[in-house]
Amino acid sequence: MNGHIDHHFDEALLALKQQISLMAGKVKEMLADCISALNNKDRGLAEKIIEADNTINALEISIDEQCIHLLARYQPVAADLRFITRGLKIVTDLERIGDLVVNSAQRVIDIIEAGGEAILDLNEMSITVQKMLQKSIDAFINGNVSLAEEVLKSDDKVDEMTERFIMDLIKMVESMPTKINIIFPTTSIIRYLERIGDHSTNIAELAIYMIKGRDIRHGKPL
Repeated sequence: MNGHIDHHFDEALLALKQQISLMAGKVKEMLADCISALNNKDRGLAEKIIEADNTINALEISIDEQCIHLLARYQPVAADLRFITRGLKIVTDLERIGDLVVNSAQRVIDIIEAGGEAILDLNEMSITVQKMLQKSIDAFINGNVSLAEEVLKSDDKVDEMTERFIMDLIKMVESMPTKINIIFPTTSIIRYLERIGDHSTNIAELAIYMIKGRDIRHGKPL
């Protein structure tokens, strides 16, 4: 690239990074609001989360178009090429996280309609996966391997919390069968949080590939 083209590429790449950060921030905000809606039995907030799905979908399309434009116009190589191609994959993970948050909000509404309330404290689990998401995106945007590795370690913590909560809910089914219409949607929310953690881990692994040029998914280097 000559200097003029290189300048435009750098600007376009910065805009792409900003859009990815924006999308991740909105998804994380939706997740925080979802747990708040559960804790406060706030149906209106849960419905706003569901409506926000259109914004996430629009951002995914916009970022995809930006990536394709960069690839077609500038034909980047090496680290820039890895960033853009991994960016295409990461926005798919972010969109799926958004879908999982929307599903969680729908389950919150189910609980509210059943006249119930939160039967487990999911704040720690929610905060953990929010931090995983933020760290994974920061690792990708800033090329920070140590942040990505922190996310990989946190995934085990989320799995442990999931197992513990599911066991608690199984006991509740036996001891409080009348609350089954609250227990089942709560189980779904926990599973959705676990999967959000998994998608954040995917992003962290993609960040490591982008930085180091090696694929660590499934424990196998590229």
